Amino acid sequence: MDQVLAKYPNDVKVVIKNFPLGFHKQARKAAKYALAAGKQGKYKEMYHIIMANYKQLKTGMPESGWYDTDLPVVWAKELGLDTEKLLRDAQDPAFEALIKWESNQLSQTFERKSVPKFLVAGKEPPSRDLDGFSLLIDEALKK
Repeated sequence: MDQVLAKYPNDVKVVIKNFPLGFHKQARKAAKYALAAGKQGKYKEMYHIIMANYKQLKTGMPESGWYDTDLPVVWAKELGLDTEKLLRDAQDPAFEALIKWESNQLSQTFERKSVPKFLVAGKEPPSRDLDGFSLLIDEALKK
């Protein structure tokens, strides 16, 4: 997405919606931590760390003593976030309501339930590289 935004800085807006899959028991809590990081101006950074390390959410980081779904707290420290505030903010009922609303919206809209899901003007790109996105973006910009 960073490459897409660099190529189309004035034409593309990225919207991220939460759709934690039920069989990923750590996903809902991770989504709340990302939203809480956003309250400290670090949503994108936390989102990137979570998505890049999603397997560690299942297995933990034994060397650090973290084995559970609170692993984003470790990453929050690396991002320079106030972890006490992060923990409080992650409990905000508004985050749970937002996640439920977005999940309901997306589950009624899409046949294939997968994450992350990328859409350009309502269509999935033919590939998840810059060329795949560019094909649909250029088509939409011509309209």
